[in-house]
Amino acid sequence: MNWKVIVATIIFLSSLYALNWQTDRTAFAIIATFYSLAFAAYLWIIRTSRSLPFQQILVIAVLAQVVSVIYEPNLSVDYYRFIWDGEITLMGYNPFDFIPRDIANHVTSDSPYMRELYTGLSDLSKDNYSCYPPLNQSYFILSGMFSSSVWMSVFIMKLLIIGTELLGAFFLLKLLKHFSIDKARIWIIYLNPLWIIECTGNVHFEGVMLSFLIISFYFIVTNKLIVAGVFFALAVQMKIVPLLLLPFFLRFLGFKKAALFYFVTISLAVGISFFQINSSNVGNFFKSLALYFRVFEFNSFLYFNFNRVGKIFLDYYPISVSGPLLSFTSLFLILRLALKDRIGDWRILFRKLLFGFFLFLIFSGNMHPWYLLPILVLSVFTNYTFPLFWSYLIFFSYFFYHVGSGSSVPVRLMVGAEYLILFTLLYFELKNKGTKVKFLRLETYLQPPSFSKNLNAASKRTDGFIPGE
Repeated sequence: MNWKVIVATIIFLSSLYALNWQTDRTAFAIIATFYSLAFAAYLWIIRTSRSLPFQQILVIAVLAQVVSVIYEPNLSVDYYRFIWDGEITLMGYNPFDFIPRDIANHVTSDSPYMRELYTGLSDLSKDNYSCYPPLNQSYFILSGMFSSSVWMSVFIMKLLIIGTELLGAFFLLKLLKHFSIDKARIWIIYLNPLWIIECTGNVHFEGVMLSFLIISFYFIVTNKLIVAGVFFALAVQMKIVPLLLLPFFLRFLGFKKAALFYFVTISLAVGISFFQINSSNVGNFFKSLALYFRVFEFNSFLYFNFNRVGKIFLDYYPISVSGPLLSFTSLFLILRLALKDRIGDWRILFRKLLFGFFLFLIFSGNMHPWYLLPILVLSVFTNYTFPLFWSYLIFFSYFFYHVGSGSSVPVRLMVGAEYLILFTLLYFELKNKGTKVKFLRLETYLQPPSFSKNLNAASKRTDGFIPGE
């Protein structure tokens, strides 16, 4: 390992340490400085990753996880709700039946630990039912089974997340090999500072959901559709949003194969729900989910400005109308993109999945940093790098916590700058059919001889199911 990589590694790990261990989310100057340093070091390591032994980069990735695992999150308070849901479930309360405020006196009266959890909940969380699906709840339950300590519960939760991500990484390597893509491409995801900070550091479960999706993708392209449906259902049970990707597989698999895949996915996803969701509380679950479309607003661009324009004509802030309207608009555009043409190539599939999910994000009212991780993963199979650079830009949304008002002029200027840079980058990448940065292009990682051989063999095994270039 040359001295430049060593310096980059030191900057990378020390910046992650500063962000994860030392930074309050209101300290924007510190956040911006250390995240910029971490991201610059990340790009340098990625640039040199193909010329270094895989094991050396693996050591850096492991150290990044170690730096991020042994502390309580400083940039998010969501983990209090995760632990709360797990603890009240163990006490016999269903988190889809009870709002935290309604049972606070019962569960905290004799427990300083539960009082600490309740105090840590945001006011919004205290007044709403859980919106986390039952499989996601199982991670919360497991983290609370062995401890009555917030730190220990968070630590166990992080280990569960890392364990699932390791399984996802194993299948991502298999998927890259299947497409004859150099395995070094995996580091675009697993060294990305946003992935490390938000998944391990802040215990958000996008990494778990994406791990199940990666496994599902592998079994889809190897024509094992029942197993693929099982893992896709597990992804849906972590976060509902993977459902948006289902329409794309109709034009890739064909009607019969897609029908089998859909049946397994939907049946299992619904079946798992019955562990905690029933006819009496399903409305509570969807009521909490609806908040993301009717009430919540963070770091949005189209959504915020649509509402501002609407207010001029309607004399009120039309958030309850604009949320569903923009959601249906994005759904229409996603379906049109998914169903318009036959998808005969895996590269076309991943490109469409990428832009389909991007449409969902752009029309959303909430754009927290960890929400864009799905398009970062999907971009690995394309020449598009705007998700990677957005993973840098979006971290500046933490400026909101420094100012405290999402509609203030400084925050809106910051958000406007984020999206102006994003849309400019997107325009040039669409014009050039991908990035001009050579070390980030997919072709740089393709291995031509085995690539053609593997695809031809796969096509024969699956009767043309895995197409060539």
